[in-house]
Amino acid sequence: MITTPLYSEPRRHSATDDGASRSGAAVGEALPAVVAPAPGAAVSAGRPPARPRPRKRVVTRARAIAAVVLVAVAALVFAVMRPQPLDVDVARVARGDMHVTVDADAVTRVRARFTVAAPVTGLVERIALAEGDSVRAGDVVAVITASPADPTSRRMAAARLEVARATLGEAEARARQVQANLAQAERDLARTQRLAAAGALAERDVESATLAVTARRSDLDAVRAQSRLAAAEVAQARAALDAAAGTAAPATVRAPGAGRVLRIPERSARVATAGTPLLEVGDPASLEVSADVLSIDAASIRAGQEVALRGWGGAPLAGRVRRVEPSARTHVSALGVEEQRLAVIIDLDRPPPTLGDGYRLVASTTVWEGRGVLRVPAGALLRTSAGWQLFVVEDGRARRRDVRIGHVGGADAEVLGGLREGETIVLFPSDKLRDGERVRARG
Repeated sequence: MITTPLYSEPRRHSATDDGASRSGAAVGEALPAVVAPAPGAAVSAGRPPARPRPRKRVVTRARAIAAVVLVAVAALVFAVMRPQPLDVDVARVARGDMHVTVDADAVTRVRARFTVAAPVTGLVERIALAEGDSVRAGDVVAVITASPADPTSRRMAAARLEVARATLGEAEARARQVQANLAQAERDLARTQRLAAAGALAERDVESATLAVTARRSDLDAVRAQSRLAAAEVAQARAALDAAAGTAAPATVRAPGAGRVLRIPERSARVATAGTPLLEVGDPASLEVSADVLSIDAASIRAGQEVALRGWGGAPLAGRVRRVEPSARTHVSALGVEEQRLAVIIDLDRPPPTLGDGYRLVASTTVWEGRGVLRVPAGALLRTSAGWQLFVVEDGRARRRDVRIGHVGGADAEVLGGLREGETIVLFPSDKLRDGERVRARG
């Protein structure tokens, strides 16, 4: 029976020990202890017993797996916690033609426009004309009759007429008396002159008679003036009585010029006072456009500049500035801000027949234009105390950069320095965008 050791501790030895073991002549060397198998254990001949894995190798593999897991978790956390690029709208800096315009609300109006008003107070008969009817100069457009007064007013008018008639009669009687006195003074003067010529009276008596004739003639002139005044009062009282009774002749209102009826505030019959507008007459073919412009924008507008008119319901129209009003007015906006505005008068090149009076549209006046200029969208610019800035995309990051800007239009701005053609810029940068932040083009 052969006894095989189950496990023996590996022996550490030096080079001399290796030589001794190879020769097998080491004296006093301790041989490994032989352990007898446990009772009943079967030992197969020729197969060594299984050796357990070293503990050091098991620990090393566990640590390697833990390190790999830790690195993976750290990479995942970094990927999750890393800030994502900010999505932005971008555009490229390019060259092209540029136009700077001043946009303003405008309205069409007839150039030769007349407002016909009531000349007297009375009852305006129903106006037979309608908007769009043609009229010629001198045509009757309205008729006004005196409205009947109440009975008390009529009696008062009749009494005033009687007073005026009595005053006239008194003035006429006084005129007859003064005229008789003048005739007597003239006869006295003639007798005095004959007696003075015969030497019976002195020259002083002739002068007194002459002075009396002159005084009587002055009295006659005054009395005749009073008679005319009384006669006028009688006519006025008679007209007032006729008006109170409703029997006065109607007053006719005529068109001041040829054209078409543009507007009638009220067609029905009504009582109107003197100066009440009855209708408006004008020539729709002589249309002009009045644009309401801020004074700061009107400073760059000159006569003869081209104007594009749109937003009236048809195709865009062309026109030119005819006049810029010299005086501005104060206008309060919907937000309560006081603004200085003035009107810019524009002539239409070819007004269409479908465009009428009072149409609202948008006028774009070209105040500057350039060919082949370097331009950027105006939405990319940021206004600072030092000037203009924008964000340029470089290597996936937004870089804030100072630029020099020339003319600024509604959509584009002229670049004078700080940018090169072909560079990519950020449009409409948000408050979250910072210098050097990673960005990604949207879409």
